[in-house]
Amino acid sequence: MQAASISTDTILTPRRLVLRYPKLGDAAAIFSAVKSPQFPERLPLKEMDTVSAVETWLSRLLENWAARQGYSWIAEERNTGKMTGQVTLAKIAGEQVWALAFWTHPDFWGKGYATEAAERLLAFGFEELGAQKIWAGVGEWNKGSIRVLEKIGLQHAWNNPKGYYSRGEPIASREYEISRQQWQATTRK
Repeated sequence: MQAASISTDTILTPRRLVLRYPKLGDAAAIFSAVKSPQFPERLPLKEMDTVSAVETWLSRLLENWAARQGYSWIAEERNTGKMTGQVTLAKIAGEQVWALAFWTHPDFWGKGYATEAAERLLAFGFEELGAQKIWAGVGEWNKGSIRVLEKIGLQHAWNNPKGYYSRGEPIASREYEISRQQWQATTRK
């Protein structure tokens, strides 16, 4: 089944954020975030060592959008316009299964922005993309992101000893998921 075509003009507006289509011009701000000493060393984004590498990564996000294989948004504070992070839904194997991914600039940790953006994308995935299931993987070490996933209703499904790779090393991850039916049951409470 072909994923929905989503306009690049699509802006999502959770309570305190604006989620907008990424631009190559965002590369310097993203590079600043991933090069922050607080940005986790174990995230693959930390491996991007130049603005050009970030532009290449952004180009892939834009290509995925055009191919209807993934939709990524830059998260900005509604009041200031400052970039707080990025959030993505990417199509994965299976009938209408999407992967949720997100990161937050360390300057904005602890403010609930990741939860707000991820929760909005969860709704977008089920309501606009027709997702039947949304999945997310998170490094076992990443307690903040684990809390975000659990807060928005994803359930721990399994542990993966080689969940992803960073700097050539496998990183154990916790895998989470939520079905359309589970999401609908939690949003109707």
